[in-house]
Amino acid sequence: MDANRNIQQLRPAPSPAMLQILIALHNDSEAISPLEMLVGQRLNLTAFCAVLNALPNVAAPMVRALAPGIAAFLRQDYPTMLAEEENGLLPALRRRLLLGDDLDQVIDQLIDEHQRDRQQASSLASRCEEVATGVDDDDLVVLCAALRSFAEHQRRHLAWEDATILPLAQVRLTADDLARWHKAMCRRN
Repeated sequence: MDANRNIQQLRPAPSPAMLQILIALHNDSEAISPLEMLVGQRLNLTAFCAVLNALPNVAAPMVRALAPGIAAFLRQDYPTMLAEEENGLLPALRRRLLLGDDLDQVIDQLIDEHQRDRQQASSLASRCEEVATGVDDDDLVVLCAALRSFAEHQRRHLAWEDATILPLAQVRLTADDLARWHKAMCRRN
């Protein structure tokens, strides 16, 4: 029993600064625009990718302990962010494109990538749920590599959107666009 208590005391706890950051990212205040909320979700995905990237360096028991949370993020948070991009950001931005923007194909490509990414996230979530119940270490190594690959793809995807979509959205979306998007976002959530 004392050994269990000692292990419990050694678990890393979020720092007060990290808790403050997480609270700010999850603030659903009406004063925050839907674009800012989406940026917060994207920051969460960036942090999640950092966790996935570190998994190959983590001992098997810790990976198993993290697996349910990873699966939950892949099943809930990740699809919610994609849906917000597809149902909120991209349609609003598409309405504001100008003749020379040539982003219709880029938006269509993003939506296609999102579909493939959703399928991969669902598959990885299922594998994480299996890991949480205990599999041999060889399967764990393969899963960690797959999660790391997913994280790398997500980082590239985010960087691409950060370079093409978000700057244009910040310039083109009007207050009315953001208000409509916010109302629709509230209905979806």
